[in-house]
Amino acid sequence: MAPIERPRYSCMLGGALATISALAGVVPVIHGAQGCGGGLFNAYSLGGHLGTGYCGGTGIPSSNIGEKEVIFGGAKRLETQINSTLEVMKGELFIVLTACMTDIIGEDVESVLKDIKNKENKPLIYIDTGGFKGKAYDGYDEIFSGLFKSYIPKREKNRKLVNVFGQVPGYDPYFRGNLEEIKRILERIGLEVNTFLTHDQTHENILSAGEAVLNIVVSPLYGVKAAKTAKETHGIDYIVTDFPIGAKASEKFLKQVANELNIDNSIVEEVVAKEKKNYYGYIERISDFVADTDIQSYGVVIANSTDAFAYADYLENEIGFIPKYIFITDQLSDERKDYLKERLENYKYGETPELVFEQDTTAIRNYVKERHSESDADEYQERLSPLVVLGSSIDYKLAGDFGGVLIPVSYPVFDVVLNKGFAGFRGGNTLFETILNTQLKKEVKRIV
Repeated sequence: MAPIERPRYSCMLGGALATISALAGVVPVIHGAQGCGGGLFNAYSLGGHLGTGYCGGTGIPSSNIGEKEVIFGGAKRLETQINSTLEVMKGELFIVLTACMTDIIGEDVESVLKDIKNKENKPLIYIDTGGFKGKAYDGYDEIFSGLFKSYIPKREKNRKLVNVFGQVPGYDPYFRGNLEEIKRILERIGLEVNTFLTHDQTHENILSAGEAVLNIVVSPLYGVKAAKTAKETHGIDYIVTDFPIGAKASEKFLKQVANELNIDNSIVEEVVAKEKKNYYGYIERISDFVADTDIQSYGVVIANSTDAFAYADYLENEIGFIPKYIFITDQLSDERKDYLKERLENYKYGETPELVFEQDTTAIRNYVKERHSESDADEYQERLSPLVVLGSSIDYKLAGDFGGVLIPVSYPVFDVVLNKGFAGFRGGNTLFETILNTQLKKEVKRIV
């Protein structure tokens, strides 16, 4: 297997730690080698300089096992670390996570937890997250699946409460802004929403997750395992929806949720009408600029399977661009690839973008260049210009090859991300504004 140049995600443990960092009141304890925690949180920070939070980076409690523990076992070392963490750290829940080394040697973590002298009876659970068992997105799923299995209590259902899954902290760099907008529009049709990962959420939102009547997964792949576990353990139905970007996708999203929950259609129609009036009101104000400058461009989308299709759909059906290629950067099984190919057929395009599964940055760049010659020899050759690349910060060379612009939307993103997002009605406006300003800055630099 060829090495991956400039990887676009970390291991399963990395995704688990990123998820816990965004969950209020949850403290991780790594049972693994030195360096796992700090190194993986450095990777997490590439999703918009997110920082380590309350208990991240080099501050993550870890058993820090070495050669001795690999040979003779690290149970005693883990027990010592758990007791120290319970004494020093403040938290509502403590989760022991395994790393590659401890999974390889077969550490019996459950037995260690039974022997812990937990004087204050603080909740303590174990979730297997050996890094080699999956990628960061899988770690996200393991955390929420583990919470539904071992921690979230069964409660009486709240007919208005829903949980939202599918946005992985850091590895979906705009997760907070996206979840805040999804929560906003769902609340507008009368729902209460647990997003778990935004700043307005508390530990009670985790505990109340079992009260939900519906889990909404805004990703074709990630969050589905957690939703299936919740269905098995708590009897919560779930739907897998498209990640909504822009007015058309958001309207479709709200109607799908409303139909699932038997919400009066008139309520949804009223909300959508008001949102669309506001959405298109902003676009109307810049319509002269859009028409006069003829900003329509070709598009190349390079992202994970959660939002790659959503960005391509937005380019074509929301702002009239021409998405030419969709590169899915996840490492996927053949079964999952076939599933995504089928899902692409559900989208409406004038010309369906070519779907390519590739995570290597140089390979993606070469794939496009080989199909669009920079030579002027063939006047009938499609030149792919002007070009907008919706990808990662490491895709700048591809945009430069065609004199195009890059909009960083997928991991890693080197820009600082506070609460910006591209989901929903407001996110659709934000994305169009970002595209226009990036194009305009390029022209200003050329003439000034």
